[in-house]
Amino acid sequence: MNIEIETERLLLRRFTDADATAASDNSKQPLVAHYLSDMVLENEQKALEWIHWINKDKFDMTVPFIALAVEVKSEKKCIGLIGVAPKRELDNEIEILFGIADDCQNRGYITEAGTALIKWVFDNTPSDHLVAIVKHDNPASRRVIEKLGFVYQGEKRIEYDGQMTGFHYYQLCK
Repeated sequence: MNIEIETERLLLRRFTDADATAASDNSKQPLVAHYLSDMVLENEQKALEWIHWINKDKFDMTVPFIALAVEVKSEKKCIGLIGVAPKRELDNEIEILFGIADDCQNRGYITEAGTALIKWVFDNTPSDHLVAIVKHDNPASRRVIEKLGFVYQGEKRIEYDGQMTGFHYYQLCK
């Protein structure tokens, strides 16, 4: 299925092979790599393999497992990703996930993309709630999650990068 969600400034769409360089470059930027260290794509080939994996092996609207490119329409440039997927460490609750190029942060792109994606997920999938986890040292993502309407539920400790790590845990109901 081809998903395209359009906002005022953005196009949320499935990744294509042409996004491999941008996906790799974006994932290696200092802030992105720090907060999403489990999603760093070392090179274009790894990014291409990841794109094929999410589009062909993992994409599923019934679960849902959806990962979309965030493209700035005026520039036709992929600046990051946003999606929802089951989080094994959270009993497979559906987690919202996002990452945006360092030089595109603090412009409201993820809040804009998140608002549109959440509406789309609640309208088009069986999910009636989403969760979010945010590292303690990531106040920018915490602000985005709260702007999107997620409600703080407490702390969760899960294995991340081979060690138990504390996260702020949020939920959003339909």
